[in-house]
Amino acid sequence: MDASPIAELLEAVDRLDLEAVAAQFAPDARLMTADGQRAAGIEQVRRLLTEFLAPLRATSHQITAEWHEGETWIAEVEGSYELDDWLQTSPLPRAFVLRQGPGGISDLRVYGAHEQRLADPPPGGLGTWVHGRWVPPL
Repeated sequence: MDASPIAELLEAVDRLDLEAVAAQFAPDARLMTADGQRAAGIEQVRRLLTEFLAPLRATSHQITAEWHEGETWIAEVEGSYELDDWLQTSPLPRAFVLRQGPGGISDLRVYGAHEQRLADPPPGGLGTWVHGRWVPPL
């Protein structure tokens, strides 16, 4: 079997290759991230992908289960992330639901468990902001 569209997408994400990721989406694509952000149309999708990739130093995803019916692909994924300030989060469980159309990915929804943006500070008021970046307490 050829690589699934989810596997191909995650390979590009793990290389932090915005152009390769964006090229997989159809012009009228929709995207929803694990933290609930949404985009419609390739320009908004590209902007949201840029915001997602910008704070990352490295990322890796492992598909633990995957199946599809027709043009709809579903995968259970474990994602590990290292921010540009060296903060690491891993593994975070994800569920991907991807619909493939003739022009590429037409709809991608990524689900996580009560997620916030990766670069947002944790609740509780610990740590501080320095030059626009969150610094956790020692």
